[in-house]
Amino acid sequence: MLLPYPLILALSITAVGAVYTLRLEGIYALPWMMFFTAITSSVYGLGVGLASALGLVVALHLFRSSTLDYFVMGGILLLSAFLADQVGRSLRRAHQKARQLAQLQDVFLQGLEVVPKFNSRQQLLRQLPTMLSQLLGSSQLRIWVPIGAGQLTLLEDDAATSPSALVYRAMEAPGPILEESKGRKKRPHSGSYELAVGLRVREEMVAVLQFLRGEGWQQRELELFSRLALAVSRQLEHLHDLELRRLLLRVADGLASASNKHKVADVALRYLIPELEMEAGAIMQYRRGALRGLAWHIPPELRPTLASLARELAHSQGLAWQVYQSGVARFAEAYSSLPEAIPALKELGFQSLVAYPVHTRDAMKGRVVLVLGTRARVAWSRSKKEILLGVERLLSSALERALLEELQQRINHLLTEAWSYPSRQVYQHILEAAVELVPGSDAGSLWVRDGEEFICQASVGSSWACDQRWSEAAFLDWYAHGKALAARGQPRILDHKQLSSGGMSANLCLPVSRQGEVLAYLNLDSLRDAEAFAEDSLHTAQLFSTPIATLLHELQSREALEKAALTDGLTGLYNRRAFDLRLKEEFERALRYHYPLTLLVLDLKNFKPINDRLGHAMGDQALVMVAQALRRTQRAGDMVFRWGGDEFALLLPQTPKEAAGTVSARILEAISEICLEGFCLSANIGCASFPAEVQTAEALLVSADRRMYADKNGTPANEPDENR
Repeated sequence: MLLPYPLILALSITAVGAVYTLRLEGIYALPWMMFFTAITSSVYGLGVGLASALGLVVALHLFRSSTLDYFVMGGILLLSAFLADQVGRSLRRAHQKARQLAQLQDVFLQGLEVVPKFNSRQQLLRQLPTMLSQLLGSSQLRIWVPIGAGQLTLLEDDAATSPSALVYRAMEAPGPILEESKGRKKRPHSGSYELAVGLRVREEMVAVLQFLRGEGWQQRELELFSRLALAVSRQLEHLHDLELRRLLLRVADGLASASNKHKVADVALRYLIPELEMEAGAIMQYRRGALRGLAWHIPPELRPTLASLARELAHSQGLAWQVYQSGVARFAEAYSSLPEAIPALKELGFQSLVAYPVHTRDAMKGRVVLVLGTRARVAWSRSKKEILLGVERLLSSALERALLEELQQRINHLLTEAWSYPSRQVYQHILEAAVELVPGSDAGSLWVRDGEEFICQASVGSSWACDQRWSEAAFLDWYAHGKALAARGQPRILDHKQLSSGGMSANLCLPVSRQGEVLAYLNLDSLRDAEAFAEDSLHTAQLFSTPIATLLHELQSREALEKAALTDGLTGLYNRRAFDLRLKEEFERALRYHYPLTLLVLDLKNFKPINDRLGHAMGDQALVMVAQALRRTQRAGDMVFRWGGDEFALLLPQTPKEAAGTVSARILEAISEICLEGFCLSANIGCASFPAEVQTAEALLVSADRRMYADKNGTPANEPDENR
């Protein structure tokens, strides 16, 4: 059992008193005096020890001793005081350090218990100073986080403070802890010693803890710091995984309830923008030569500038187009310094931006591009990239579902609307749907079978000459994959190296076949991108094939019935009823697409003598010969009608009045060559043109009819015909 120091001191004084009482020599009192001096010096310090030693040296005069013994014993007492002070000081320091380490260990153990209780990474980092307050004591703790481009900022955003070299070294060091001593003159405001501890998640630096204090750290302290840094890093990684799972579950729930592609894009942006600390974002889809916004979230103060960019991004503008072309994400932490930066974004001061491709099944490139940005500096850490990747996969699946539903809805709509519109409008709707929905399409044309030829029934922004007819052999040469594959409706793709037609960078040709017969060829064109069409384009085009084949077959059956009702039985030309329908359709088309439309109305000369003198049979033969002559002079796209009796009409789409004069001369020449038993035919022709002369379909007919009668009666066209 150890005796307390006060009791030992008391026993030592008692022993000295006993030696004095027994009148013994001083040498017998010396050990007890040494005990007393050593204890007072070791416990209370050198000053107290020396004072007690001097007091005891004086007390030695009370004992019987020689002068030499007196000086020797006095020296021994003083030396005892000095040695005891040195030993005591070492023991006190060791005891103090042991107590400090015990306290540190308790603090770290408490910290390790508290770390798992945090629910988010930001909360954990912000609470570290409070959690380590006992450990810090007089030390100062700063938490630095990356903000991109190799820069750091304080978590509490103290702009006046910059990180030290040691902090930057901690970012790159393989070990979690670095230590460095600083001279007091260099850092009088922050202490002499600095410790930087790196926090990593999956080998990526997410924060640096910087400790500053006036004394150095023991090795044991550094080991404890290592353990704490490892524990915090593991918890940060765990929280990241937990937050990512929670985010993806919320996004998946939101996407599951989205009914179309616009709502799908809106849901993704609603979750991504705050999670990635962005200000604005848009999801854009390639359509008809431009990236067009499916959805966008923009702060009110930025909408005047950014709303137009989010709605439509012109070709080759900004990082989004680079991502569309390459299919590889682009991350920018100093966006304004990039040469391809959009001027409007540079003026607003955007610094951090990402353009991320959204890949759908079979796509060689991202048909949809996600763009997010902010004016603050944000580091594109691995955790943020994992968030983007996870959300992109969910978004891709949801968009693919929404696009497939949109395609099916458009096909169903086409099938139901086919009976509500004239055939030419249905052809146009089919083509417009294909250009809009088949990935990579900018333009196109639909060529429908007419006997052994194919005629262009619809076009959208196409460089194709739709006023021509193509033979079946010519289209098979263009298709280039053989008649057997065409009969099976197998689509094919040509790039710019294989194309001789000007204005196209790539072409997708889809033979629309039914029961082994090609009913039509659907041509879809990319005007700028040689790699616009890929497997997803073929897949979507093939989805069109069967319903379009059914629709075209029904249209052709309907056209056959309509043709029987709208065709003159004698000449095979369209009749007056057909003329009334086609005049309205063609005028509406000319008005919509801003091209000229000319109407020719003609009345035969010398027909009455043939009919009266040679008989009605010869009159009918004359009418048939006139119809044949009109067909020979007919251009692709022109329409010829028999009004009745000896009156005919021609509709000339995309033909101005000047060109119609050439057509009229050719018609007169062809009719003048028709002679029956000495009676030769001719014609009176009236011409009117939109928009140069009239502005309505009714006015077009009235004007042409009036001019025909004026030519017949030899009166000016602008004067009323009294004999009419």
